[in-house]
Amino acid sequence: NSVILSEVESRAIRANLTHLLSPQMGKDIVWFLKRWAKTYLLVDEKLYDQISLPFSTAFGADTEGSQWIVGYLLEKVISNLAVWSSEQDLANDTVQLLVTLVERRERANLVIQCENWWNLAKQFARRSPPLHYLSSSVQRTLMKALVLGGFAHMDTETKQQYWTEVLQPLQQRFLNVINQENFQQICQEEEVKQEITATLEALCGIAEATQIDNVAILFNFLMDFLNNCIGLMEVYKNTPETVNLIIEVFVEVAHKQICYLGEAKAMNLYEACLTLLQVYSKNNLGRQRIDVTAEEDQYQDLLLIMELLTNLLSKEFIDFSDTDEVFRGHEPGQATNRSVSAADVVLYGVNLVLPLMSQDLLKFPSLCNQYYKLITFICEIFPEKIPQLPEDLFKSLMYSLELGMSSMSSEVCQLCLEAVTPLAEQCAKAQETDSALFLATRHFLKMVFDMLVLQKHNTEMTTAAGEAFYTLVCLHQAEYSELVETLLSTQQDPVIYQRLADAFNKLTASSTPPTLDRKQKMAFLKSLEEFMANVGGLLCVK
Repeated sequence: NSVILSEVESRAIRANLTHLLSPQMGKDIVWFLKRWAKTYLLVDEKLYDQISLPFSTAFGADTEGSQWIVGYLLEKVISNLAVWSSEQDLANDTVQLLVTLVERRERANLVIQCENWWNLAKQFARRSPPLHYLSSSVQRTLMKALVLGGFAHMDTETKQQYWTEVLQPLQQRFLNVINQENFQQICQEEEVKQEITATLEALCGIAEATQIDNVAILFNFLMDFLNNCIGLMEVYKNTPETVNLIIEVFVEVAHKQICYLGEAKAMNLYEACLTLLQVYSKNNLGRQRIDVTAEEDQYQDLLLIMELLTNLLSKEFIDFSDTDEVFRGHEPGQATNRSVSAADVVLYGVNLVLPLMSQDLLKFPSLCNQYYKLITFICEIFPEKIPQLPEDLFKSLMYSLELGMSSMSSEVCQLCLEAVTPLAEQCAKAQETDSALFLATRHFLKMVFDMLVLQKHNTEMTTAAGEAFYTLVCLHQAEYSELVETLLSTQQDPVIYQRLADAFNKLTASSTPPTLDRKQKMAFLKSLEEFMANVGGLLCVK
């Protein structure tokens, strides 16, 4: 029925009756076609023990039915983009249908045989109307689809011709704009800004199309742009939406490509990202934010920067490339003698942007959560790097953890507790009782002790607080005993005194002396549950 409706809609468009059609109906039709194509068109028969013969004959590999339906769906996409370019949701669903047609190689092989596909690619590369009128997000997804289509099966000459028609115009137009002698003077002209914005959106789309078999070509293509984008940060430093989009390009490249890069290529990306952050930090440090809009602009930037640093850090545990083998034949970079980990890069990046993170900005919940997730991430994966940090950065991180445990949401508090545990374990391993981290963890012991015994807290945090508390007690046994003695000495009521003394004795009875042993820790956490049930809330400060 949906295909019949789709055909009725197509005929109405050809008869110039578009004014009688409903965009919502068009959206519903595309919604169905996308899901149908993803599920039934050219399915991978190897994944099924049994498959219907009529179904396989109609829409399986090497059938006239599959060729016809691919051609029909492509026509539908082109028609919708021409007629409904101003309908954001419908246009977006339409390009998502196009992505579905090319994201699997078997379907893409049929798509590129259609003349309409090549016409669409040329039209988009020339920025011709009506494609030029599509919204930024739709143009980004359309670029992603065109790049995915380029990795279908083609002979070398045809493939070269395809890339020449799809990617080369993008590069050429961009270079023509930024290499003009008077670029600094004309950069704020609407036409120039539109060209820059369209290019940046296209770069995001190209990055989103990354797969393991195309990363070599796309990384080399994108790296040339990334270096130019850093220059654009200077030119457009007072144009927040452009700065935001430039950072987003880096976020997408790191998100989609970092896991495939060998050491030399990863180093290239690290250096580009850090240069970007240096420029951003230089342009924004000390800048007065005089209105709410300006503060929100910086919030958006910093949120993306936190995402960028998190994406770079993911290299440490999601790595599909030990060497630059995947780049062989694509100008492989020489392996460097430097061995810089993603954690080193991220910590350096944090050092650059931390001065920009005011307490006012941390009032934005999503930025606050992203920032604390990143800190926790670093502490959990690389606790040994924290004591080696520059003094100012170390103090800033410790202050952030203190702030998170005392003044932020329960979610942030839990993240901070999860960060403290590996830091205390690191201290116990190093056995350096005069280190700055050792002193910081002693302060955290008092904070967690007060949190569990003297303050009301979310019961969901008890496990995270308990784990941090146990590790801190192992590290600072004398200080823990002191805290208990001090608390008991303030109790005037003998009944409460005895109840507390018994509860504390029972709490550590199963782990005396406490050690970093999993079995002991589990016994302590169980005892802590009983402790909280017995005396939890007894001393809560209102």
